[in-house]
Parts: sequence; structure tokens; C-alpha cells
Amino acid sequence: MYASLGHGRRLGCPNNLIRLGALLLISFLCLMATSSGVADSSQPHGSVDLIADQTSVQPARPLWVGLHFQLEKGWHIYWTNPGDSGEPPRVNWNLPTGFQAGSLLWPVPRRIEDHSLMDFGYLEEVLLPVEIRPPANLGEGANVQLRATVNWLVCREICIPARAALELTLPIRKGTPGPPSSAHSLFAQARAALPRRVPPSWKVTANLDMHQWVLKIETGKRETEATFFPLEPNQFENAAAQKAIPSPLGIRLELQKSDQLLKSPSRLTGVLVLAGGQGYLIEAPVATSK
Repeated sequence: MYASLGHGRRLGCPNNLIRLGALLLISFLCLMATSSGVADSSQPHGSVDLIADQTSVQPARPLWVGLHFQLEKGWHIYWTNPGDSGEPPRVNWNLPTGFQAGSLLWPVPRRIEDHSLMDFGYLEEVLLPVEIRPPANLGEGANVQLRATVNWLVCREICIPARAALELTLPIRKGTPGPPSSAHSLFAQARAALPRRVPPSWKVTANLDMHQWVLKIETGKRETEATFFPLEPNQFENAAAQKAIPSPLGIRLELQKSDQLLKSPSRLTGVLVLAGGQGYLIEAPVATSK
């Protein structure tokens, strides 16, 4: 499914109605319009492949695979919180007995402006890594087939829903790991783009009043740039400017509160991106003031 009360603008539904709690009939019509447009990975605006960091599978040793999206210029897919519209990619795994798949990992996204709205996602190319955990009782000499069904939206002005059935076959190898695959550099780039944990020496505070959020980050030195991507939707006005104010020991971010946020959350979670593009996972208790 690609339509919801939170993300109907992309599918031809009036966004202002959705923001005000549109009638269920409108959402139902949007869903019907979407369900007839499913395409496979060969559609003109992008593709996805299932690739591996290694050339073989080893018993009980983590295997890194990834969904490698390649998009036409100007088209994008979405981050785990898509922003003002859209849906993130979804994957359903069909793995051999004993294999387990972890969650998709999300490199730092971009703010993608679309008229009066702001999306969070990826342009051109992105690899979403996944850890696969094989069982210990694998016999050498056999092959392993990993299968996945992926659903995603590729968007530029409009969104086109896409679906692909992917398969990856790798040999089982015991003992010394085999050489890295030809995609190893892509995995290295994806890992470098993943947000890191906040260093223990940092201090992060979040304050919410009737109109805005104030996020203070003390890193121990002056920070010149910062952008915040919330993990939960409907907390911020995504399209509003984020005012970054450097301080001697860090930076202060002033962010417009969403009019859809009716109750203050106990914690603020998201990804903070500093100058140079490095992202950090932020989790801070929320203090409120009138």
C-alpha cells in the first residue's frame, strides 16, 4: 500500500484535506488509484538490485547484503521518515531455513524540496545495507539463494509505485572468508554514510514551546552547520527553514513546531547532520515551556 492519511499528496489527493483529517472515502480512492500502477525494477525511472559485500556465505558469520537503488536524474526515493509525502522502501525476505535478516539501515538522507513541501530521501543512487545471519549448520559446496520482494516509490512531481522480486545466489564456504565482492566499495561508502552514535562527551538538549523546537548540541567546539531529520513524523514543519546558530561549544537549532503535533513526546529522536555531512543519532528528553 502506498497511500495513507499522512502521505496522500503524491497520489493525486489534495494535501490540505489530508492534513486536516480528510474523509476516509478520499483516502480509499487514493489507495485504489495507486494499486493499479505497480511496476517492476525495469521501469524507466529507476531500478533496484540485491547485492552482497562478500562472494560467499560462511556458517554463523554475518553476511552483508543491500538494496542498491539507481535512479534517473531528478527522481528520488524516501528515507525511513519520508517527510511531507511518500513512503520508504519495504522489503519482505524469503530466506533458507535458519537464516535471519536484520532491519534496513538508512544512510543520512537529503532534504528534497518539492514546491511547498519537503521530502527526506535519496537522489541518484543509494545502498540500503542489511545484515543476514546464516545458521551454523551449513554444508560446504552447496549454494544459498536469498530472495526478497521490494516495494518502493520513485518520485519526481508525481510518484510511481514499483515492485521487484530479487534473488541472489552465493556459494557456501567454510574456513577462511573469500575475497570481497565487486560491490565492496559501495558497501564501504554506505557504511561511511550511516549515522553514528553521539560521543559520550557531547551534551544534547531539546526544548519545545507553543511554536518551536530548540535543539542544543554541545560538541566541545564551534559548529558552523547543522540539519536535523526527525525519525518520527508530524513533529516539525519539514519545509520550514532550520535556523542554525553557532556557539563556542557547539550549535543551536531552532525548528518550527508542526501544527499536527498535539502532545509533546517524552523524547526527541532523529539524525543530526553537521558540516561535512557526518550524521549522528540523536535521542534527548524533551523539556516543555509555554
